Amino acid sequence: MKALLVFLLLFAYSLFSKVSDAPVTKPKMQAQTTTAEYPQGYFRNPLDIPIKLAANFGELRPNHFHMGLDIRTNQRENLPVYAAAEGYISRIKIERFGFGRAIYINHPNGYTTLYAHLNDFYKPLDDYLKEKQYNDQKWEQEFEFEPNQFPVTKGQFIAFSGNTGGSAGPHLHFEIRDTKTGNNLNPWLFNFGLDDNIKPTIFRLYAYDRRYSTYQVGPTSIPISGSNGNYSATSNVVTLQSPLVSFGIAAGDKITAVSNYYGIYEASISVDNSLRSTFKLNDFSYDETRYINASIDYKTRLSGGNFIQHLSRLPGNYSLIFSQDDDGQIVLSDTLIHQAEVVVKDVAGNASVIKFKLKWDGSANEKLMFNANNLSMIPGKENVFKTTDVEAVFSEKAFYDTVPFVYKSVISNDTKAVSPILYLHNNTTPVHDSFTVRIKPSDFLTTEDREKVVVQLVNNRKTDVVKGFWVNDWMEAKFRDLGMVKLVIDNIAPRITATGFVNGGSVSSKKSISFLVTDNLGEIKSFRALLDGNWLLFSRKKDSFIHTFDYRTSPGKHELIVTVEDLAGNVNEKTFVFTR
Repeated sequence: MKALLVFLLLFAYSLFSKVSDAPVTKPKMQAQTTTAEYPQGYFRNPLDIPIKLAANFGELRPNHFHMGLDIRTNQRENLPVYAAAEGYISRIKIERFGFGRAIYINHPNGYTTLYAHLNDFYKPLDDYLKEKQYNDQKWEQEFEFEPNQFPVTKGQFIAFSGNTGGSAGPHLHFEIRDTKTGNNLNPWLFNFGLDDNIKPTIFRLYAYDRRYSTYQVGPTSIPISGSNGNYSATSNVVTLQSPLVSFGIAAGDKITAVSNYYGIYEASISVDNSLRSTFKLNDFSYDETRYINASIDYKTRLSGGNFIQHLSRLPGNYSLIFSQDDDGQIVLSDTLIHQAEVVVKDVAGNASVIKFKLKWDGSANEKLMFNANNLSMIPGKENVFKTTDVEAVFSEKAFYDTVPFVYKSVISNDTKAVSPILYLHNNTTPVHDSFTVRIKPSDFLTTEDREKVVVQLVNNRKTDVVKGFWVNDWMEAKFRDLGMVKLVIDNIAPRITATGFVNGGSVSSKKSISFLVTDNLGEIKSFRALLDGNWLLFSRKKDSFIHTFDYRTSPGKHELIVTVEDLAGNVNEKTFVFTR
């Protein structure tokens, strides 16, 4: 009788949580990789100092896995960076966020190396790019090159290291990719002479009751003890109150005894000597890296808890990180004791193991099934939420697990708001791709007011502002996070502040000039500077705009007109005079 109850319970859960006609399909198994598959010693150290890592491949970051090696530059900028092997510069990226200034080199063996957060490129390349930027009157760009334009030899100087883009401190970000697929590969596998004899540390083990969504019921901590690669549960038998479970771990890896903890490379779980699931952090692309939010317990992390890495694939996780077709959930159809083993490895092959016994206590028939509400969002299908004030449309890939969606509408006290505050669930549930939100103003708007309306999303991590577009009486915009949304009229122009020099003064002792540009709602649409009537190149780091003097800024007195515009179309223009 008990076995029949378990079968019915699991069958009902599967009908609720899995959509049979979902337009997306599970990924196929990822091939197992070894260092023998990659050329050993083909690539050299891109710096002329020994490699010391600030971060490794696969380290857990907000919304992405770290996709390369962060190599320390002794807390300095402008160390020479060298081509890791012969090839040609195929691409350059210059951007405010992300890589900042980056070089891509294609190599004849089918791989591409990337060098990011750079300062100046080597002179012929730097001159070419700067000329192109001036011709286009655009700083932030991507450039692609033919093989004969900028060929390089192994060890050729290509740039100076820096701290540009999203970098939080001087270092070199280095990647190796498969040129054909674009997938990122773990550079450690190519043998840069790095040594690691230390086994990963497993801090904690967790169990999940998978009759419920992982966004509804949190993890249960399973106390463990051990060290030096050998761990076990502190209790003789881990007794579970559900016949359908999965597991997660908190773990890290050291390269040397004094180094910080890095990300792990691989983890697997077996029950009764049967492999149930494996994930490996290698050979996947930036298109997949956001699946980190399905590979960790996102709700626990966003609520201030640990990084917990799932040992199972959530229903809406379509990445190639997990190598088993099985979703990694453990079905316990009896109350017998079973042997379980979790193996955690680093990229050097050092392994740590947790061994424990588990059993189901048989009480599942006393527990309620998944408590869905009428607004539940289901992975694998398009989900639409609509009221008289707001409409939100989520794609079939938006959610990783079933979301018991919560919504409320609150009148805003903000005098600039022209809609209620609309709570779209909360940011402890991730969204994989952009969703569309449409909001109807609560009051009549004049044509002038409509032109100044923006959509603002706020949660306890960030504030996003988007200049949407009108569809009849609704404003439409796209976001990638859940939170509170509202329509706001913005009539305030951005602020421009000169930093490091006085208007009307001399800058003859300086190498650059800069401006701090800020906006009341936080985002600038455009920045433009004219020196004596000619466009002048400024780079950007956060809210600072910097011009480094060159021959275009000749000695003498100059007039500089700076014009900035925010997303709502408010413009501020200031004139500065300086002598160089």
